[in-house]
Amino acid sequence: MRISEGGTNLTVRNQYIRMCIAKTLIQLMETKDFDDITITELVKRASVSRMTFYKYYKSKHEVLADYMYEIVNEYVEDIRQRNDIGKVHELKRICHCLEFFKGYSHLIITLVNANMYSVIIDAVNNYMDTYVVPESHYSRYELYYYAGALCNIFIKWLESGMEESPEKIAEMVHGHFA
Repeated sequence: MRISEGGTNLTVRNQYIRMCIAKTLIQLMETKDFDDITITELVKRASVSRMTFYKYYKSKHEVLADYMYEIVNEYVEDIRQRNDIGKVHELKRICHCLEFFKGYSHLIITLVNANMYSVIIDAVNNYMDTYVVPESHYSRYELYYYAGALCNIFIKWLESGMEESPEKIAEMVHGHFA
């Protein structure tokens, strides 16, 4: 079980409220600078109390980190249910990863535009540390290198309007890391 910086257990039971806060923050970030968004404005728009906000979070940054954690966790659950996509460096897995996170393209572009790239890469690095490093023959450094490259390629692909197919991008990535 995860615990917030504020000391509260982050569970499936309170996930709805936490995701409501996160989605509201993302909506606000579409029209305002991250630093200009107040907690008061956020909780009012999310229809939760300040007390509820501070029960789960100490900062807006923690809201975004929690949201990315939940998305990565959803990805983990998705790949656990599949046995047809291979390991982390395999072509099918890379393609599946691109397809999965393409569903969150709006969020990712919003984070990038707000100079919150660290939220994305921290979530990916946490995934690598938790799920990939223990099962991989690659070192942590090699996996971080791979994760950074994959993140940057994915973001550039989103920013360019996803002109290439996920398969084409996956082939490029796979070609460099095979």
